[in-house]
Amino acid sequence: MTVQISGGHIYDFGKWHDYTFDFQHSSFVIIQGENEAGKSTLKAFLIYILFGMRSRELESYKPRTGGTPGGRLNLRFPDGEVVVERILDQHNGQAICYIGSEQKDQQWLEDQFDGMDASVFRQVFTLDTEALVSLQLTDKEHLGKVLLDAGQTGSADLHKLEKKLQQELQQLFRPQGRKPKINTMLHTFSEQERLVQELTDREAAYLPDKEKLREILEKTDELQKRKAELRAQISVQKQVLQAIPWQKKAAYTKERLKQLSSVEAFPTEGFSQLQQIQHQLQPLEAQFHVHTKESVLINKDLISAEDQLLKDELYKELYELAARTDWTADVKRTQLLVEERYKLQNQLASVHLSYPYPEEFTWDSFIAEAAGEWRSLQEQMMILDAESERIQQSIAAKRQEIDKIDHLQERIHQSLISEKEYRELHNKKDIKRAEKDLSKRVISPIVLLLVFAVLLSGIGILTANWLLAGSGIFLLVGALLNWRFGHQPDSQLESSSYASEKLAEQQELRVRWRQLEEQRHPLEVQLMELQQDHSKQEIRREKLEQKTAMQIEKFSFLTDVPLMHWEKAVLEWKAKEQLAGMLNKVNQEHEEQQLRYRITIDRLRDILNLPMDLPPEKTIEQAEYVIETQQKLRHAKEQMLDRQQEIQQHIQGFDKQLKPLQEQKASLFESAGAKDDKQFLYLAEQYRIRTQLMEELEHYRLQVRAILPSGEFSAEEMEYKQDKVEQVIASLETEQKFVEKELDNCRQRAATLQVKLADLESDTTASAAYHELQRQKQMLTAAGRKWAVRKLAYDMLLQTKRTFQEERFPRVLSEASSLFSKVADQYSGLALTEAGSLVVKDLYSRNIAVEQLSRGTIEQLYLCLRLALSRHLGVQQSFPLLIDDAFSHTDFERRERFLPILRTAADVQQIILFTWEEPTPEWTRQSKLLQLEKTQKTSSW
Repeated sequence: MTVQISGGHIYDFGKWHDYTFDFQHSSFVIIQGENEAGKSTLKAFLIYILFGMRSRELESYKPRTGGTPGGRLNLRFPDGEVVVERILDQHNGQAICYIGSEQKDQQWLEDQFDGMDASVFRQVFTLDTEALVSLQLTDKEHLGKVLLDAGQTGSADLHKLEKKLQQELQQLFRPQGRKPKINTMLHTFSEQERLVQELTDREAAYLPDKEKLREILEKTDELQKRKAELRAQISVQKQVLQAIPWQKKAAYTKERLKQLSSVEAFPTEGFSQLQQIQHQLQPLEAQFHVHTKESVLINKDLISAEDQLLKDELYKELYELAARTDWTADVKRTQLLVEERYKLQNQLASVHLSYPYPEEFTWDSFIAEAAGEWRSLQEQMMILDAESERIQQSIAAKRQEIDKIDHLQERIHQSLISEKEYRELHNKKDIKRAEKDLSKRVISPIVLLLVFAVLLSGIGILTANWLLAGSGIFLLVGALLNWRFGHQPDSQLESSSYASEKLAEQQELRVRWRQLEEQRHPLEVQLMELQQDHSKQEIRREKLEQKTAMQIEKFSFLTDVPLMHWEKAVLEWKAKEQLAGMLNKVNQEHEEQQLRYRITIDRLRDILNLPMDLPPEKTIEQAEYVIETQQKLRHAKEQMLDRQQEIQQHIQGFDKQLKPLQEQKASLFESAGAKDDKQFLYLAEQYRIRTQLMEELEHYRLQVRAILPSGEFSAEEMEYKQDKVEQVIASLETEQKFVEKELDNCRQRAATLQVKLADLESDTTASAAYHELQRQKQMLTAAGRKWAVRKLAYDMLLQTKRTFQEERFPRVLSEASSLFSKVADQYSGLALTEAGSLVVKDLYSRNIAVEQLSRGTIEQLYLCLRLALSRHLGVQQSFPLLIDDAFSHTDFERRERFLPILRTAADVQQIILFTWEEPTPEWTRQSKLLQLEKTQKTSSW
C-alpha cells in the first residue's frame, strides 16, 4: 500500500495561517528554510492530519491568532486521490476523508493505513538529528522492538492484547494476593474443606468405609499421575528415538572432522589465491621454457658454424678483393643498386611534406624524447579549447537570458509612467473613494433645496400667498436646473474607471519589474562565475603557450608549425631524411663497386691460386662460391648471436616476473603446510570437505534441537541404541496398559463405595457441606483452567514477538550494512557481536564499537538503519519518509553519496527532506524544492 502527499492547505496551525503548499506529485521533496521559518511546524502538521495528536502535544501548536488548529492534505493512494481534513473542534477532532463527492470517516482512513499509528510512524518514518541520537539501535533487543512495533498489523492491537491478558491474569490469581478471584476461591474452599472435615470426623464412627474410599481415591489420583508420567516418558522416548538418527549423523560428522583437523590452518581463500598466482605463472613459465629450449638449440648451431668458418684475416682479405671485383654478382648487385636508387628517387619525390623541410633539422634522441611532451601539450590544449568553447557558449547563453530580461524590462519601462503621475493616480483614486463615501453618508444640498422649495410653495398655496408660492416654485426650478447641469456626466465616470484600470496596470508592471530583477540577479552571479572560470582558463592557456615557446626555443625548426602538427611534421621530415641518406649510400656503393672491379681482379687470382690466364668468369665463379658460403655462415652466426642475446634478455625479464610470483606461491604453500601443487590441491579439497562437514554438523544439531527443544536430555542419553530405546518404549506402554487397567478397577470400587455411602449420608448439613465443597472445587477447577488458558496465550504471545523480531532483523541489518558501506567507504559494513551489540567493520574486518565513531558518522549510521527499516517496511507499507536536518554533521562528500540513496528510495516511497541549508544544484534538479522564509506571508504557492 503506497501513500504520497501531493499538497495541502493549513487553516491554522502554529505560525501558519491560510497557507497552501503543492508538492506537484513529486516523490522527492526538499523543504528549505532558516531557523524559525516553520519547518518543524509544517512537519508536525503533516503528522497531525494523518494520525491526529494528543491534547498536550497540540498545546504548543495552537495558532497565535487564536484560531482552531486544522487543515487538509491531498493524499495519493493506488486507487486515486483522497482529501483528508482534520479540525480540532469538528467531529471530535477526527479526520474526514473526501473521495470525489463521497465522504468517509476516520475508521476508513485507519483501515487504509493497515494499523499504522502515530507512534510507529514517528519511530520508522520520521528522522531528525535528535531522534537519531536518542534512538538506541546499537543492540538487537531495541531494534527488534522497533521491528515488532512497525509490523503490518500495527503494534496497538498486540500491546492491547498483551495488556489485557496480563490484567486478566492478575485479576484471576496472584501468589501473595487476597482479592483476585482464585485467591478468594482458594480461601473459601479451604474454609469449606475444614467444615467438611469436621463433619466427617463426627461421622467417622458411623462411616467406616469413608477411610477405605479415601484410600481408593488417593490411589486413583496416584494412578492418574503415574499414567500422565508414563505418557510423558513415552513422548520423550519417542522424541529421543526420532533424534537418534540425527545424533548418529552428527557423531559420524564429528569423527570425520577430527580426521580433518590437520587442515584447520589452511588459508580461507587459499585455493582462489593459488588460482590467481597460477593464472599469472603459467604463461610466464611456458614462455620461459620455450626461450630456454631455443637458446640451447642456438648454441649447438653456433658451434657447428664456427667449425665451418674460415679465419677472419683470410676472409677479410678475400671479401675485400671480391667486393672490388666486377664479377657476375657485382653485375647483379649493380643492377639491384640501380633499381634501388630509382626506387628511392621515386619514393623521395613522392614524399608529401605538410611543411617545408628545414635545413637545420636532424633526427636525434632529444626529438624522440620531446615528442611525448608535445603530445601532452596537444592534449592539454585540446581539452582547454573544448572547455573554453563550452564556457563561452554558457556565457553567451547567460548573456542572452540577461538581454532577454533587459528587453522585457525596457518594454515595461516604456509602459511605466513617472512616479509623480503614479502618485497622482493614487491620490485621485483616494479622493474619489472619499467623495463616494461622503456622498453616501451626507444628505446632498440639492435635495435639501428641493424639499425647502416644495414646502415653501405648498405653504404659499395653502395661505393664498402667491408671492411665497412663486418664490417656492422659482427655487424648485432652480434646484432642478442645478441638479441637471451639476450632476457628474458619464464621461467623468468613464474617466474615473480608466484611472483605476491604469493604476492597476501600473501596479502589475511594477510587480513584474521586481520579478525580473529577482531573475536577473542569479543569472548575473552565474555569468560572473563563468567569466572567472574563463579567466582561469586564459591563465592556463598562457602557461601552455609559455611551455610551447620553450619547446620552440629548443627546436627552432618548429617555429612555423602549429602545435597540433609538430609530431606529424617531424615524422615526415624524419622519413625524408632517412630516404635521402639511403639514396646517397646506394650511389656511393655503386661507384665504389665499379672501381673495385678493375683493380682487384688480378689480386683475386693470386689469393685463390688460380692461373693468371683463367677467365674472369671462372675466377668470379670460384670467388662467388667461397664468399657466398662464408657470408651465409657469418650472417647466420650474427643472427644467432642477436637472437641469443634477445632470448637472454627475455629470460632475465621472465625471471624477474617469475621470482615474486614463485615467492608468493612458496609463502602460500608454507602457510598451508604443502610441499607442491598436488599436496596443496589435496589440502584445499580436504578444507572444502571440512567446511561442508561443519555446515552439515550445524544442520544436524539444529534438527536435534528442533526435536528436543527443552534440552532436558544430555548427549549421553541420546547415544542409546535404537533397539534399546524401542524396548524402553514397549516396557512403558505395557506399564501404561497395566496402570489403566488398575485405574478402572479403582474407579469401579470407588463407585460402589460411593453408592453404599450415599445411603448413610442422611445428614442434611454434611451432605450440603460436601456438595458445596464439590461445587467450589468445580468452580476452582474452571477458574484454574481459565487462568491456565490465559497464561498459555500470554506466553505464546511473548514467544511470537521474539520470533517476529528474529525473522525480520537480519534483513534490516543487511540492508543497513549495504547503505552504510556506500556512504562511508572506509567501512565494509555492520555486524552483531555474540552479546547482541551492534558494531562497525572496517576494510580489514576489525570490529569498531559505535561509541568510538565520530558524531557525524554515528548519525550517518543511524540514518542508514532508519532508511533500511523504512525501506524494508515499505515493501507492504509505503508512507512518506520525513527527514528533518539529518545531515547537520555530514560533510559534503558523504552528503552527495546520500543523494542516489534517497533518489532510489524515492522510487518506492515519498521522501520529504527538511533542511536549513541551501541545497546544491544537483539536489535541486532531482527534487521538488519548497523554500520557506521567516517573514514569509501566508499565501498560496
